[in-house]
Amino acid sequence: MSDGPKIEFLDTTWRAPAGGKTTGSKGRLNIPAGKSSRGGGGGSVAATKAKLQRITNRVPEVMVKVSGRQRGGGHTAAHLEYIGRHGKLEVETSDGEKLESVKDLRELAQDWAEDEAATTKRREPLTSISMVLSMPPGTDPDTVYQAARAFARTELERFPYAMALHTDADHPHVHLTVAARGEGGERFNPRKDDLAGWRESFARELRARGIEAEATPRRARGVIQKMERTPIRKIRDRAEAGTAELPRVLQSSRAEAAAMAQEKPAKARPWEVSAIVRQSEVRASYEKAASELDASADPADRKLAEQTRAFVASMPDPMTRDRDQARQMAEATRNVRHSERDREGKPVTRAEPVPPTRSERQRPTQQPQPERTPDKQREIPKTPMRPDRTR
Repeated sequence: MSDGPKIEFLDTTWRAPAGGKTTGSKGRLNIPAGKSSRGGGGGSVAATKAKLQRITNRVPEVMVKVSGRQRGGGHTAAHLEYIGRHGKLEVETSDGEKLESVKDLRELAQDWAEDEAATTKRREPLTSISMVLSMPPGTDPDTVYQAARAFARTELERFPYAMALHTDADHPHVHLTVAARGEGGERFNPRKDDLAGWRESFARELRARGIEAEATPRRARGVIQKMERTPIRKIRDRAEAGTAELPRVLQSSRAEAAAMAQEKPAKARPWEVSAIVRQSEVRASYEKAASELDASADPADRKLAEQTRAFVASMPDPMTRDRDQARQMAEATRNVRHSERDREGKPVTRAEPVPPTRSERQRPTQQPQPERTPDKQREIPKTPMRPDRTR
């Protein structure tokens, strides 16, 4: 059986940006031997085509993020109580123990705090790090939890952890809290590269259980704008409601957008140029893959080529968040000006007569004059006849 078109170069397009050193499993993912663990289709043409098929089909993207850090036993206990909904939900530990009481959660937090205190002299050392693994609405919650459990057992085997499934939101998600100190005193300190690998591991566990999922970097999908971080979004919502001050990062962003909106013509920022170039490279990579697939004798490959070109055509415009905000500001200003012009020179309509001008309101009121009848239609009054006095 022929491997078909050579499209392994897509692995470079799908590779997540480097983020420094790794921690935890140090890049060892739960995948068959001989396959790549970072970004690509796994080293074979078949795996690359399968990944391209999923990406161009826009299967759901998994989400794995660090949601917070807890310092001290009290802080960690409060977080464990939160993910356990204060004793209403079951919390599973790395040892397979099921904790259901607040007392048990507090004892676990105290154990982690004591382990950390034994290896550091800091006053309030980092005790645990919390993570969230989630999928879009409609995904089976139990399968998400099973995939998260398999992910944790593989990727975090040297660190104590506790996890709980939440289904009260519109999307099923698992809260995973990891002790900051693992076996042999190893420190848990996830980096950007770790998160990229963990996303792939979680997606792989979901696919192994029948749920289509992917874990590609946003630039591989042609997306320029980053998702707004949850803490920033919450503060922004409070600021718009008038209950908090706008964060400095958003103040700076709005100031930059306002400056962009005033520029005529608009000047491209260096980061905008970089984003445009990066998306152009991604588009070119997919176009090259489509050409390779078009040359294949396999109808399935040619169909995938057509699907790939449609995917490229649907990519969003390479617009940064600041530029998008500047566009919205400029559009809002134009709408206000159009409204003002409409009020000043509104055309006359039967449904809404134009009010009189100031000069017309100051004119004296004139009595209406009777309509004149044309001369030829005017009736001539008859002169009364004088009496005949000759008789």
